[in-house]
Amino acid sequence: MGCFSFMCKVCGKAILSNSFRGQRVKLFLLKEGKVIQEMEGEYDSYGRVFSDDLKSSIEWKDPFPEEETEKKKHDCLSGVYDDWSKICSLMFSENKNNGIAAIHTKCFTGKIPTERSKDDPNQGWGEDCELFADYEKGDPID
Repeated sequence: MGCFSFMCKVCGKAILSNSFRGQRVKLFLLKEGKVIQEMEGEYDSYGRVFSDDLKSSIEWKDPFPEEETEKKKHDCLSGVYDDWSKICSLMFSENKNNGIAAIHTKCFTGKIPTERSKDDPNQGWGEDCELFADYEKGDPID
């Protein structure tokens, strides 16, 4: 799975993560402009947040549970159309009301987004690649 980096829907700045630690973020999974799932925590660089112990990531649930068991679409590498493939189909949809909207927790005002976030051209490393440095457990990334 590749990295996904987003710009905050409120402040317009990157959601930073070095894949081991990340800024606190609220993620909203959108389908046709409506929030179907959400999660909050430190961003993990992969379209999810870390669990509270930072040892694993929280996974999105199937965004299309109404689909038949035998899938008509398949992942080109594995032949399986799994939950992550479905999330990706939303993220790469031509409809900007599908995908993941990311907002820094500190920026969140309560307004629920209806469009996905823009991609971060710096891949979540910061404008000067400041996240190439190591962070110790408990160090905030802000």
